Amino acid sequence: VTDKNILITPGSSDVLMAAAAYFSQKGSILTCRPTYDDLLERTTNLKGQILTVPSTPGLGYDLAALKAKALSTPGLSLVYIVNPNNPTGTIVPAAELAQFCRDVAPTVPVFIDEAYIDFLEPADRPMLGKLIAEGLDVILARTFSKIHGFAGLRLGYVMAQPKTLQLIKPFTNGEFAVSITTLMAGIASYQDQTWQTYCRTENAKARDYTTKALQALGYEPIMSYANFVLFPIKMKTKTFEGQMFGQGVGIQTRDIDKQPYCRVSIGTQAEMEIFIDAFKKVVG
Repeated sequence: VTDKNILITPGSSDVLMAAAAYFSQKGSILTCRPTYDDLLERTTNLKGQILTVPSTPGLGYDLAALKAKALSTPGLSLVYIVNPNNPTGTIVPAAELAQFCRDVAPTVPVFIDEAYIDFLEPADRPMLGKLIAEGLDVILARTFSKIHGFAGLRLGYVMAQPKTLQLIKPFTNGEFAVSITTLMAGIASYQDQTWQTYCRTENAKARDYTTKALQALGYEPIMSYANFVLFPIKMKTKTFEGQMFGQGVGIQTRDIDKQPYCRVSIGTQAEMEIFIDAFKKVVG
């Protein structure tokens, strides 16, 4: 892509909110749930309409169902996909996602939140910028808040057609809200491939340890490609959350289809061992 296809933003949340503000005025927004809800919640707050299709049995995006609904629903303004997904950690295979965009984007813009894309090995990432270069109405949001550790510094960017960027830019804070200190740090981190590889490798090791430890305890984590693991638990969410916090471990919980789940972020190997030890004490 060219510089005309890129807008620098303070994190990716800025463009998620902007997309909600713009596209909710133009029609309904289609997605699968569970997924990252910030754009969807802002749409609802703005009195916009959210349409959903059921996820797959493994809580992944059902691209076939999304495509069918996208191409048959009048008044649709946007299709929203998070890949890797949050809170599930699932991914849409690169070739399938590219084909989906080719099939749908000529009719409805496709917004893909790639906040966790850096946790995939480079060869496994869907290189969707090429679709933008070809002229398709695809919007890609990226952030430095994850593998780069910039959540507090606030740096991200969005790639899209120049016309699309002009439509959503008035709803963003844009590059004006990004300090030169943050920009220079972002350039340094972006160029430091060795550090990114280290983070990705260590995250994968600790994630694999956590997954296998949970499986050994009789739990069924969803296969994750991000820096967290989601798995069903056997007690009420708030009870579990409180007891884990009592052990000094903070986690997230949520109910999905009336089933309680825990979502634990992946830290260092030592931190994940602390999590597993606390988990054993809580679940008995």
